[in-house]
Amino acid sequence: MRNSRRVVITGLGVISPIGIGKDAFWKNLIAGKSGVDYITAFDPSLYPCRVAAEVKDFNPADFMPLRRQRQMARFSQFAVAATRLAIDDAHLSISKALSPQVAIAFGTSVNGGGDVAAEALETLHRTGVDDVKPWAALEYPPHAASSYLAIEFGIKGPAVTVSSNCCTGLDAIQAGFSSIVSRRANVAIVGASDAPIFPLSFGAFCALGALTKRNHDPAGSSRPYDALRDGIVIAEGAATLVLEDLEFAQSRGAFAYAEVLGHGAASEAINMRKGDLSGKDMAGAILAAIRNAHLSPSEIDHVNAHGSSLPDYDICDSNSFKQALGEHAFHIPISSIKSMVGQPISAAGTMQSVAGCLSIQHQIVPPTINQEVSDPACNLDYVPNQARTARVNHVLMNGHSFGGSVVAMVIGRAN
Repeated sequence: MRNSRRVVITGLGVISPIGIGKDAFWKNLIAGKSGVDYITAFDPSLYPCRVAAEVKDFNPADFMPLRRQRQMARFSQFAVAATRLAIDDAHLSISKALSPQVAIAFGTSVNGGGDVAAEALETLHRTGVDDVKPWAALEYPPHAASSYLAIEFGIKGPAVTVSSNCCTGLDAIQAGFSSIVSRRANVAIVGASDAPIFPLSFGAFCALGALTKRNHDPAGSSRPYDALRDGIVIAEGAATLVLEDLEFAQSRGAFAYAEVLGHGAASEAINMRKGDLSGKDMAGAILAAIRNAHLSPSEIDHVNAHGSSLPDYDICDSNSFKQALGEHAFHIPISSIKSMVGQPISAAGTMQSVAGCLSIQHQIVPPTINQEVSDPACNLDYVPNQARTARVNHVLMNGHSFGGSVVAMVIGRAN
């Protein structure tokens, strides 16, 4: 990935179950605060899982005109809000001259299937096609969010949509990175959002059998790497990062949180639901990211891990870290922020990346909460229950999707 152009991260925006904006997000991460609770978006009493990580304090009117927000699916509202926060954080003005040099790479997986499409289908069955909202066909597709970012912020450069399930966020960062190093853009707005806490989409995850049934203890239900884990806690939210060519960022005096250094990806090619417990393909993606960053495994200081709380996927994580990092895997702090924010599907990788940037800035790694019973298959340092001060110059993030896609990315202190 290294070439004549270097890419830095200059803006961070987050809409999460534990806070809106990077400061609230970080404060609650290092405090070990859980964003998981009983579902309020709909009546979950007939579902086997009744907990989720909702964004309860989100008001779309704070971020966009009323006329547009009434049409947008919730995932697009999250995307616009997180991006506004990121652009403001970067102190970036998208002028008419700069606009064609700004690219968009934004991702989603559930998109508007839970709200806009579900409502349209219900209306179609109940009263017929004439009563379906005319904009429904425009609002539920995955590309709606990227389109809204271009419209809201006056961005004329290329806009692409990425969808690789839980790998989406890191793949979107890579897509934006590529647009800068190939000189198609000086700036890239990258991120991902998902809003799956609606009856249709939530019910589908319940039917899959992937969700926790720890309904008696919402705050303790997301417990990556713990022996008592029993499944995912579904979450909603979004995170956006502003990427810039280093020289362009320097020319305008921008602060750089970190530099994007390396990316690696692979496919297990085994099963839509089951992962490869050996972790060999994930280990290959991790090693590719480290090699592309021109680093050695011993130079990774911290892992902000996928850690979804799925029993088999957490074992895959642990084995992949051991294979890729060797003995060094036992000596570095590894955190799963999903223990606090749940699993926001496509937004997972970008939330991990925001947390990684802030770990580099503050030299603190967030905890993995709900670590109560040790799992011999997950016997690494998962930073149990308390944040920790650490030397952090290089951070590894990884992702693992249903369907077998795996991804890894390395960011480092911007020098």
